Order: sequence, then structure tokens, then C-alpha cells
Amino acid sequence: MITETAIEEFRKRLSKHFKIRWDLKINENRSTMLNVINRKRGFARLSVHRMFLDAPEDVISAIAHYVRGTRREKSTRDLLLRGYIQTNLKRYNYAHLLDEKKFVTKGRFYDLQPIYDQLNEDYFQNDLDLKITWNGTWGRIKRRRVTFGQYFDHLDLVKVHRLIDDPFFPDYFVSYIVYHEMVHSVVRGYIDSRGFYRIHGSKFKKMEKEFVDYDKAINWEKKHRKEFLKDGWT
Repeated sequence: MITETAIEEFRKRLSKHFKIRWDLKINENRSTMLNVINRKRGFARLSVHRMFLDAPEDVISAIAHYVRGTRREKSTRDLLLRGYIQTNLKRYNYAHLLDEKKFVTKGRFYDLQPIYDQLNEDYFQNDLDLKITWNGTWGRIKRRRVTFGQYFDHLDLVKVHRLIDDPFFPDYFVSYIVYHEMVHSVVRGYIDSRGFYRIHGSKFKKMEKEFVDYDKAINWEKKHRKEFLKDGWT
């Protein structure tokens, strides 16, 4: 439960890092945990998830730099904030708030649900209870990188990009992407010795390679990557 005392204490701690006027909104968002929703000259309105109320001082300092838009050591502070968010999301589970009517598992060429169900049986003894859906848009990706899949641990949800809902992508590659995200639900991310959040540690990589077509899928991606990124594929 959020108390006024906890909020006030957080305000005091964060105020030490500001010379501008600022206001605060505590959120319970499922995606955007930290955001500057209004910034004017000499004023900022900040929205933060309640997980930050008891954050350590280095995270409080990183929040202040984020609000001010400080560029120095930006990447390090971003990693610190991202790691804190991912680690602390374990304290919250919003899966019960999902609207399953909005999930789409049947695509133009691939149906994610039977793929997930088979993988769950073959590799996880049907112990996983995750939701899965397509997201993104079909067609060419006009950039040099694409995230094929994502796992949201606070939602028990796997999202797969519609880019791979195409016969150009072999079935074993699609299954590999789904399996990869399912492994994330078993082997969670962690903070390393340098304070960075890592999601693909040695334990994860070992389990990932248990996928029967792992080498085949990896080699296919390396061989065809330029064909479906940027201007190479439609």
C-alpha cells in the first residue's frame, strides 16, 4: 500500500538533486514506469512507478539526471534505471489485468498458440502458464534492427513481431523465437557485478541451446538477416 509518508520521503530525497520546480505523480503503469510528462523552462512534472519509492540513492540520482536530461554518463544511468525496473517488476504481477480479447495468436501464416503449446509440452512439462500474441505490423522493416520477440515477466506475456508471420521465415525459426521468450520466463534477468541488468547470462544461453533446431535457426538468421531488414525485404 502506498502511504503519504512514503511519498513525502521520496519527494525529500529527490528534491536534493533539483534546483528547478517539479511535481510528482505516482503511477501503477504496466509499461511506462518512469516518464517526464511535462517539461517547461524551470519546471518538470514527473510520473514514476511506486517501485521507486524505496529506491537506493544511486537510482534516485539517476532519476534526477533523467529528468534534467543530463547527457554525461547517460548510457550508464539508463542501464541502472532499466536494471532497477526489470528487477523490481518481480514484485508486481499485472497478468490479471490483461484483456485477453485483444490477443491475436492466429496470423496470416503461423498460429502462435499451437506452437507455444507444443514447446510447453516438449521442453517445460506444461508447467508454463503464459499468454502469447502477435504485435507490430507486417511487411518490410525500415531499420537495421528488429526485436522478433519480447517477454514481459510482470504480465506473463510473450509478444512476437508480425514480421516473421510470413513463409519466408521457416517454421523452426518461428518456433525458436517463441522458445527463446519462454526461456526468459524461467531464467530471469539479473544485476551483474558492475550493476548492469543482464538477461542473457550463461544459464539462459545453456537452456536456449537445448532447443532442437537452435544451430539451424541461428545460422538461418545470420544468412538471411540482410534480406528482411532495411530495404532488403518486402
